[in-house]
Amino acid sequence: MPEDQDQKILVDNVIQPFQMAKAGVRGRLVRLGSVLDDILTRHNYPDRVAGFLGEGLVLAAMLGGALKFNGIFTVQTKGDGAISMIAADMTTPGDMRGYAGFDPDKLAAAESAKAASPVEQFLGKGYVAFTIDAGNDRKRYQGIVELEGDSLASCMENYFDKSEQLDTLLRVSVDRVDGKWRAGGLMVQRLPEESTAEIRIDENEENWRNAQALAATVTPDELTSPTVKSSELLYKLFHEDGVWLYDPQELEDKCSCSKERVLNTLRTFAGSDLEDMADDGVITVDCQFCSSKYEISLGDLDDPAV
Repeated sequence: MPEDQDQKILVDNVIQPFQMAKAGVRGRLVRLGSVLDDILTRHNYPDRVAGFLGEGLVLAAMLGGALKFNGIFTVQTKGDGAISMIAADMTTPGDMRGYAGFDPDKLAAAESAKAASPVEQFLGKGYVAFTIDAGNDRKRYQGIVELEGDSLASCMENYFDKSEQLDTLLRVSVDRVDGKWRAGGLMVQRLPEESTAEIRIDENEENWRNAQALAATVTPDELTSPTVKSSELLYKLFHEDGVWLYDPQELEDKCSCSKERVLNTLRTFAGSDLEDMADDGVITVDCQFCSSKYEISLGDLDDPAV
């Protein structure tokens, strides 16, 4: 494999699943480079907003990487703070997109406000939800947890602890490196007990505590490094106990919007509403995620061939 292709797959824009050689612990490592930078710079977000959205994108990839079917995994926040909402999603096999809503005046005021955590300071009170949408009329699954913690990652840890009762450690870092946005995330998760034997349970408990301790040593710089490969970082963290790597999953900056989707959505509106939306017979629709603009004529809506 050529070195430039190797770098693309193993350093940037990738989900690297892994499992500890000792039974009972699995995980995923996410590295985002150009995908993250393109999404964040497209809207010229302030650094604080970009940081939270970057974290949401890492979580969407890290948690969505577990999907075994075609679908969409969405991480969304809604709060009463300066950053009113964050929406980040991954459509399988690896299409990423994200958007944030914020109030510039409230954001400036929040910078000097005192709060217990950055989440409270900038997102305020509210919730973070993740949604699994498998499409094809299959039931949608959604989990919700309050915005409580030092970061979005810690909020999601609270969800796994309280709702899923699944031991999970999440580490996420977002930063500019050489003027470009980069991010990385590490998740380790304890698998459900496969045996009720006391010796096996004690062994798995020890394995989990050790995996937690090793994962907690990862630094923000290691997660955002543009040169350290995923395999190298995982080996550095877990080589003492051994780690198995599975096939990596490549990520792309790719929005799911299209003219067809816009047409199908507009066709659900009443004719009088469509006329109100139109300007000189044309409805203009902007995608908040990728900034694409669609101009749809009222005649297109009446033509089933379009």
